[in-house]
Amino acid sequence: MSLHRNTDLGTIKISDVLFAQIIVNSLKQRECLGKAWPATSKGKQIGNDQKFNVTDVASHIVVKHDRESTDVELEFNIIVQFGNSISAITEAVFQYVADSIEQVLGKKPVRIIINVTGIRSKQIARRNIEVIKQYEC
Repeated sequence: MSLHRNTDLGTIKISDVLFAQIIVNSLKQRECLGKAWPATSKGKQIGNDQKFNVTDVASHIVVKHDRESTDVELEFNIIVQFGNSISAITEAVFQYVADSIEQVLGKKPVRIIINVTGIRSKQIARRNIEVIKQYEC
């Protein structure tokens, strides 16, 4: 669901593709590169190891917003490489995504939810770990 905001000049629409690009960029930073990948809610990896199609990622994220304000809640799925700290990776992703959204919208999102849907070693083992970061408004 895209973010819409009505102003005196018209309607401003922020597509889910923008949020997907932020998520993809967060997974390409040094702390996450080769350790985490975007995923579907069923635990399937989106794209290959280094290339993620942003439109595919956009179709698997959930953006919720309040119609009266710019409060945004973002939820998406990742797969983590076996042997890496889930908390360290999710914290790096939280920080990057929150800072990027703050640059675009002028304030941090209300909440970011990362679902770790799989752990990758030789194969992807299904998991259902939800990590939530709440931000002050």
